[in-house]
Amino acid sequence: MDNLEKKLRPYHVWALGVGIVLVGEYMGWNFTVAKGGIIGSLFAMIVAGLMYIIVSICASELGSSTKLAGGPYDWVRLFVGPGAAAIVGLAVYMEYIALSAGDSIVIGQLASAYFGWLDVKAVAMLILAILTLINYRGAVTALTLNFFLTFVSAVAIVVFFFSTVTGFGIANFSFDSLFSGAMPYGLVGVFAAMQFGPWFYLGIEGAAMCAEECKHPTRAVPLGQQAGMITLALMAGMTVFICAGLMGFEELGASVYPLYEAAVNSGSGILIIFLMIGTFFTCLASSNGCINDSSRSWLALARDGFITDWFADVHPKYKSPYKAVIFTIPVSAGFAFSGFLDQVITFSIMSGLICYVLIPFALIRFRKMYPTTNSLIRPFSGPLQPWISYLAIGISILIMSTFFWAYIYNLIFALIFYIVAYFYFNWRYKKIKTQRKEFSWNEKLGWPDPEVVQGQKQFVAQTGGGNNGE
Repeated sequence: MDNLEKKLRPYHVWALGVGIVLVGEYMGWNFTVAKGGIIGSLFAMIVAGLMYIIVSICASELGSSTKLAGGPYDWVRLFVGPGAAAIVGLAVYMEYIALSAGDSIVIGQLASAYFGWLDVKAVAMLILAILTLINYRGAVTALTLNFFLTFVSAVAIVVFFFSTVTGFGIANFSFDSLFSGAMPYGLVGVFAAMQFGPWFYLGIEGAAMCAEECKHPTRAVPLGQQAGMITLALMAGMTVFICAGLMGFEELGASVYPLYEAAVNSGSGILIIFLMIGTFFTCLASSNGCINDSSRSWLALARDGFITDWFADVHPKYKSPYKAVIFTIPVSAGFAFSGFLDQVITFSIMSGLICYVLIPFALIRFRKMYPTTNSLIRPFSGPLQPWISYLAIGISILIMSTFFWAYIYNLIFALIFYIVAYFYFNWRYKKIKTQRKEFSWNEKLGWPDPEVVQGQKQFVAQTGGGNNGE
């Protein structure tokens, strides 16, 4: 089997993670305001942000240790089990493919709004085809593009924020708007707002999915992942401040493009153009990154036989999982043209929350199986483990419970979908287990078996470890 190309650097990892997520600062997050007002939005941003910080720390540790392209799928497969792994692989795929569909439709809507003769679906298909071609030619090409698109989109928010703070070119900012409609529906609304809190950060864990393609994954993954999370936390705070001061509570809660509409309300022509470009660029970056990550998850499932191994092929020239990349087009188009885009995105969030339960759990299991910190097995070690992992799992379940408000049928469908998938993949695994070679920790990762680590004290001396990872 051909290997993926190993050329990515920390800024590529940053571009992948932030590029996927930054679209959530431009749109979608404001539904927290519709549910719980400004206070509800801030509460959702902080609680979800805490969960994502922990998940990012877990992803940094797991990604830099295993260095595999499947990301969450591979982590859960190695440290939890094949059935749970297949569920995570499918959930990651659904999370990113649904986001890609949503992004492409938004791009089509933007293009149609400015050029009335353009068809939304035609533009969406064209964008998906172009981005698929770029990903077909390899991760370096795709993520270099993502770095440019994401950088411009992030700079647009920073410029808008400082223009607002200094009053430069801003005529309509009102500090009173920050407090009007702060808690229109009381504590119930604040709690309900958490269901949209993940919009601020949804998909940041995907930055670690390019570990197998990094030149120095032990450095690139933690650095790029953590820099990405810091960037998003800052962008989220700036976005809420800007939009709350330039838009009324009801207008902000119902807006499709809140940052762009806030720029329109600012009265600054330069900011309007800049935020229009930023909105377009961030949708492109998100869709591009989602194609990258969804194809890697599909590749990982194919490698282990949960789906046909035809998708496991790597392009001989571009070293990309080209068949898995191409397959994103019909699936993403199917989601995009279903006519239920809000339901699709809600399903994406629920899929992500399933991952946010199992990623920290995988880290807990990893540390029990390999308790020693050393350069061979755990080059990056996160703080306060395993306690913060338990906290992340609790927050994920808490946020999932808030979907009982307005999205209970979506929640029931998602749970049934993944339960059925779990039993199918378990059956599939039993069927293929006898046909596959037994997994070797040393052959795949260069590690001794967990039983050897647990049973032999001399392992610490042999590997140069000494710091306990617990």
